[in-house]
Amino acid sequence: MTGIALTAILGAFLGGGWVPPGHPLSEWIRHSETMSGEIAPGTGPAQIRSGVAGSLPDGLLDMLKRLSLPGAGGAREVTGLGRFGATLLCAVEAEDSTSTETRAGTSVEAFLEPVPGLQLRERLSVWASSDENSPGGFTPFHEGAEQGRHLYVDWGYASWRRGGFEAALGRIPQIWGPGRFTSLLISDNSPPLDMLRLYWQPAGWLRFTGLTATVDSDSSTYLCAHRLDVVPYRWIRLGFSESILFSSDGLELAYMNPVIPWYPVQWNEREDDNAMLCIDATVFPARGLSAWGELLIDDLQYQTEWGRPHRLGWTAGAEWTAGATAFTGEYTRIDRFVYSQKLPRNYYLHHGSIIGSGLGPDCDRATLGISTAEAWPLVVSLRADHSRHGEGTVYEGFPDSLLTDYGFPSGTVEHSTGAVLGVSYYPGGPFEAHATGGMRWTRNLDHLPGEESSEAEGSLELVARFGL
Repeated sequence: MTGIALTAILGAFLGGGWVPPGHPLSEWIRHSETMSGEIAPGTGPAQIRSGVAGSLPDGLLDMLKRLSLPGAGGAREVTGLGRFGATLLCAVEAEDSTSTETRAGTSVEAFLEPVPGLQLRERLSVWASSDENSPGGFTPFHEGAEQGRHLYVDWGYASWRRGGFEAALGRIPQIWGPGRFTSLLISDNSPPLDMLRLYWQPAGWLRFTGLTATVDSDSSTYLCAHRLDVVPYRWIRLGFSESILFSSDGLELAYMNPVIPWYPVQWNEREDDNAMLCIDATVFPARGLSAWGELLIDDLQYQTEWGRPHRLGWTAGAEWTAGATAFTGEYTRIDRFVYSQKLPRNYYLHHGSIIGSGLGPDCDRATLGISTAEAWPLVVSLRADHSRHGEGTVYEGFPDSLLTDYGFPSGTVEHSTGAVLGVSYYPGGPFEAHATGGMRWTRNLDHLPGEESSEAEGSLELVARFGL
């Protein structure tokens, strides 16, 4: 393990903050990993690392810090409270597609550290729109009975850190894996889960993450997941993850045990639970170049008499950076029946959305992206993708027997090709502006042979961010 003693490879974060998922600049955390070769853990939301200084334009790095720390860039000492910071965000957006829609929202994010090591973080959002869609950067998950106004706690948790150990309790966003455009096991496709999460980093090259979360309190459904990030050499990061979604009258202590593999537990004791394995690797063969792969194992059939198919998902991608420009390509394929299960209560869903990849089963997608901050304070991105969706969905369950020759993708395949151009402007101070324009073409729409559609859309969003 050459080079391990040189640095705490998985540590050294600036301020301990993270850029909110969905912000246009969040992708630059991963770009900076390729640019600098500074390896980060395979869990997110992505954090800013001290080693990326010099790899990004100074203005961009300062903006990433500002986004990640409540108080519009930092916290201050308050007598009797400790360190405190808060940010007020206001946004207005207009979008033109088949009709013109308007949206507006505001959020308050707060940070409190009453004593060193103990932190409390929360973000509360409220938004309204003419089409019931959220403005850019706001969570779309709230679906209240009263249309027009949406109130949501995006995240809120308390954490305690001592040395290489951290425990956190509350609603915490999580993204696991190296994928740039989607994550297979845990992503931000569904609302953040309410959880108990543990981090432990006994050495600079090794980091453990474990969580136990409530998926649906009404049906007593829970999710347990754990992950090891290993950096055996300075040019590679390996990730080993496992999750299990189960229903129970009470918490299963066997699944809350973070140090044992859960698949044999559910196989021998609770065959009705939905267990998954995930293995990923990211390599950095040279500064400015990275490649990654991720394999999700929902089910491997080692008994052939029932004719059941394997249920796998995988992603492969690569990125090349030159200066402040990143070129990214990624392909993802997810087999039919992945994320599903024979019992509907054990579908891999949270509030009706897949906890893993939003692509869903019976689908594949190729994506190309270019992002540049060479003209900072302008940031420009261009993304194009082509996807194929078969007729399989997470809601079809998993039959007891099935011939494996059903094709991929299955049935009448919906083909979708799209491109979107995004331009963001950060003039300094509290203001920022985001504009997008895109086009999407679809063939066999909704799996109807010959049904076609084409749709153009554009949007403009103005944002103000104030420290309180």
